[in-house]
Amino acid sequence: MRALQVQTEDGPEAVALVDLPEPDGELVVRVRAAAVSFPDLLMTRGEYQVRQPLPFTLGWEAAGDVIRAPAGGPFAVGDRVMALNFGAHAEQVAAAPETTFPLPDRLSYEEGAALPLNYLTAVAALDRRGHLRAGESVLVHGAAGGVGTATIQVAKAMDARVIASVSTDAKAEIARAAGADEVVVGEDFRSQLDRPVEMVVDPVGGTERFKESLRALVPEGRVVVVGFTAGEIPEIRVNRLLLRNVDVCGCSFNVLASDPRGFADAVARLSQLVGEGAIRPMVGSVHPLEDGPAALRELAERRATGKVVLRV
Repeated sequence: MRALQVQTEDGPEAVALVDLPEPDGELVVRVRAAAVSFPDLLMTRGEYQVRQPLPFTLGWEAAGDVIRAPAGGPFAVGDRVMALNFGAHAEQVAAAPETTFPLPDRLSYEEGAALPLNYLTAVAALDRRGHLRAGESVLVHGAAGGVGTATIQVAKAMDARVIASVSTDAKAEIARAAGADEVVVGEDFRSQLDRPVEMVVDPVGGTERFKESLRALVPEGRVVVVGFTAGEIPEIRVNRLLLRNVDVCGCSFNVLASDPRGFADAVARLSQLVGEGAIRPMVGSVHPLEDGPAALRELAERRATGKVVLRV
């Protein structure tokens, strides 16, 4: 089978299309589409918090068809599924049953590949860590990207007022299409707010953005940190939190795994919202598998909108 392999940790240009043996495993998925995420880019540079021995196959999210399944298990050959599993940038992947889920009928393979990581992150950030309540306002940074558009949709489904923060007018249109109530453009986002917000979800990072996010909060508001796509991890003097009575918390989607049914329950909730038409993954560019380096460069150059996907 064909797969995208990181052979040296020198960035997207060191990713090669190679032939590998088909995977062993009781549950095997024929991949039809695979998503490209910021952790993939970091892994090509050796900058992700979990290092893999070289060479390794990229990818965390796939959608496709079951081609091998254990008897008596939850899946059968021919089932359409989404899989959250390392090594997804390949024609086949040995999937873990606990992180493999039915692909909703309303979604294409490309949309299914775009759902797991970003939407589980959104649920974890807004509900589990941010404790969002109906009627509250949420400022979403990087709102035209994969995590941003997912967070807008999930927050709207939770009856929140959503303000999208983006860097360009073109990205503002993406955020509006995702369902944002308001959009602010540029680094001076706080001056464009008509009132403080209860929550900020930040997948971007950067010291000045972070300081302004704290200043944008109501008393007892909170910033939920989910990533650092800008490349700069902010540092903070904690007296700012004390003086303003605000909170900062970190969020990885893996927090859901602390409950035995955390992932399954969250995906079931998302699938219900898909069925109701409340959420639908926004797919940006779609590349063939062999153009994986170009897809990664989109993320590196911050040109991506929605979710970048590989068609396999």
